[in-house]
Amino acid sequence: MVPKGRHTIKVCLGTACYVRGIAEVLDRLKSEFKLGVGGITEDRRFSLEAVRCLGACGLAPVVVVDEDTHGGVSAESVLRILKRYE
Repeated sequence: MVPKGRHTIKVCLGTACYVRGIAEVLDRLKSEFKLGVGGITEDRRFSLEAVRCLGACGLAPVVVVDEDTHGGVSAESVLRILKRYE
């Protein structure tokens, strides 16, 4: 049993997101926060989940933080997005 962080990051690995660069976003999250899929950050701020589809292919690549959907995410913009979540 792994505890959950205060905020849950869901990264879409569906076809549309994958073709548009979600792999780079996921790699940035892993390296920046030393966080693996299914894990949590040391400070318990974030949990990371990889999902097959979030149903927002037109916004690809997509990341959902808690209940907020963020489309057109890049490896750089994901860090700016996550700064809003304390």
